[in-house]
Amino acid sequence: MNFQVIVDGINKPACVLSVEKLDDGNYGKMRIVTGNHAYVDTIEKPINGMSMLKDKFVPNTDYTEYMPRDLNFEGACYQAAIQKECAHAYARPTRFDLWFDMSFVPLYSDDEDLCYCLYIMDINQKPDAKRMSNPSGAVASYVLETCIKLQNPDDFQEAMKEVCSDIRDLCESEHCCILLMDTSKRKCSVFCEAFSKDTKLLPMEKYVDDAFYDIAYSWLDTIAGSNCLIVKNEHDMELVRERNPIWHDSITSAGGKTIVLFPLVFKEELLGYIWAINFTEEKASTIKETLELTTFILASELYSYRMIEHLKYMSYTDALTKLPNRFASSDYIADLIRREQQFTAVSIDLNHFKSINDSLSFKAGNQVLIELAKRWKGISDNSGSCAVEYLTRLNGDEFLLVIHGYDAEDTVRNVIVKYADALSEHLTVDGCDIFVTASFGYAEYPTDADTADSLLSRANLAMNEIKKANSSDHILKYPSEILKKERTLEIENIIRKALKKETIYFNLQPQFDMEHNLRGFEALARMKDEVGNFVSPGDFIPVAEKVGLIDKVDSMVFKKATTFFSSLIRKTGLDLTLSLNASARHLMKNGFIEEIRELIDNNDIAPNQLEIEITESILIDSAEKALQCINKLREMGVKLAIDDFGTGYSSLSYLNKIPANLLKIDKSFIDKINSNDSSKQYVAAIISMGHIMRLDVISEGVEATEQLNALRSIGCDYVQGYIWGRPMSAEDAEKLVINEFM
Repeated sequence: MNFQVIVDGINKPACVLSVEKLDDGNYGKMRIVTGNHAYVDTIEKPINGMSMLKDKFVPNTDYTEYMPRDLNFEGACYQAAIQKECAHAYARPTRFDLWFDMSFVPLYSDDEDLCYCLYIMDINQKPDAKRMSNPSGAVASYVLETCIKLQNPDDFQEAMKEVCSDIRDLCESEHCCILLMDTSKRKCSVFCEAFSKDTKLLPMEKYVDDAFYDIAYSWLDTIAGSNCLIVKNEHDMELVRERNPIWHDSITSAGGKTIVLFPLVFKEELLGYIWAINFTEEKASTIKETLELTTFILASELYSYRMIEHLKYMSYTDALTKLPNRFASSDYIADLIRREQQFTAVSIDLNHFKSINDSLSFKAGNQVLIELAKRWKGISDNSGSCAVEYLTRLNGDEFLLVIHGYDAEDTVRNVIVKYADALSEHLTVDGCDIFVTASFGYAEYPTDADTADSLLSRANLAMNEIKKANSSDHILKYPSEILKKERTLEIENIIRKALKKETIYFNLQPQFDMEHNLRGFEALARMKDEVGNFVSPGDFIPVAEKVGLIDKVDSMVFKKATTFFSSLIRKTGLDLTLSLNASARHLMKNGFIEEIRELIDNNDIAPNQLEIEITESILIDSAEKALQCINKLREMGVKLAIDDFGTGYSSLSYLNKIPANLLKIDKSFIDKINSNDSSKQYVAAIISMGHIMRLDVISEGVEATEQLNALRSIGCDYVQGYIWGRPMSAEDAEKLVINEFM
């Protein structure tokens, strides 16, 4: 057969190889018989640095004269030449920065001991997606499953474990493992592995230590520039023994007879390896075809995973001390709360740390923080207690210690004492001996707080309290009595900022007669903090009263609510009432009457469309001045409502003197109206009293149909409550009026 004519008729690099057939079924020498010009040029005029061992082609020369021995290449030649089966591979050998599309075609000869195959290759600088996506049906199905499993999994490592198990099944092997390589730190680690049920092979964790990195890195030399290593039998294992005797002994002593090993390389970087041990030899070609594609995908996904893990490390690690940072502690605490774990948060702050920076320099201060972090990290890593300790640096000289898994409160304090005692020995920085102390405040979840923010706030409160006490004992558990004082100061600060920025706003709660006709709205003060969190009126109104800011809060609500209300009246033409709550401080303040008059004049509304609500306590505490102010309001035509009637003195004598229009029954009486007959009769008596005084009566807090029916039966005039309307924004109030009452 004229082999030269065959190869010259092919327009891609092609050659004919001879393969010696041995009596034991194995093969001997493989020689390149001849090649066309395109193939010879790959040896004598290589492209893109694709240099060969020799740069002169000589016919009938052993192929290893031109490139290192490659079991994959030999396996494909053996399959085509001796087994008479076509073979195909699309791969990127690591020794070349090129992709090879390789075909091996059987050629027949009269010599039974010397077989031939035609080798055709197509070389590309970049992978061809069409060629990579055109494998056999079984391989395509397997690769597609792998892609799906690795597409945005909730747990990437679990998904990789499943893929590892699938590869073991595919190879019908005893063991499959993915080993990660960190070439910068010269370390390796087992990422995941899978075993057959009856295997006696040991987990790789038994072998992987600091010295194992050099062994694993040496596998690249064993692969010798190919894209993988497939050892199918003792014949192939001899190559491993020749190239890497230490690894050969390790494999065979562990019980390994066959092995398939693929390096995981992406963007020229070795990320790790995947291998399977003791696989079924008959499946070698399927394994190779499948893993050539699968490892490309795995390497890409591992590269992305490692980048994400690195970014996570950078995001979750304090650059100075290498401790977990604030973000890490937040996630750690969130996970404990999600798992409903009891734990303690310890807020730690160094005492007088500023003086170290001022006297010795910031560099010295940073060194102190680094040394303290090392000392404390040693304690958390080698805890002798049953508790788990997680230490983080939040900012500056602030640290946070999270303790969980303990069975008694004494354990928590004992753990904290260890961290305090660790400061008893001095630190030496720049030749100076420095003694540092710290304050420790702690609070427990869920005993002291049921959210992460409140827990950390309370631990911090305890830390600040013990720091201010300047006590020899630097450890304090959160005492609940300090919360009220701190919360008052916090809310006062929020109120002052809201007043300054004029961000106090109002809601409107509708009032109806018993036939569900709209009487008007009560304006209710509302407030948010700087980050937009709602602050309950039950929290900020008492504080505003206590610190003397309630009149300013009232005035801002009066002005904003009246401006909106006048606009609503002009749009609808309805005769409605706006009810405004006046505190005792506001009502007694000089200029209150002028303020109300300006509201009426500036907003062009009728005086009788405004109603001022006061509590009966005002009338008791400052009766004379209050009556003077009330009389002036009534002379202007402004309505007056007495709020929360029945909860204070409820004196008929002062009620008879007040020119009021409306009596408001407190919600606490409405809640009980149907609990027994006497409660209902008590409400009926208040309504009757109001009617005798020629006052209309409105009941607050009406939420249930049974309450509404009871109030109807005893002659109540108006109701206000969730049953017909919750407090709402100005926009929603306008929609209510236009949609339901126009």
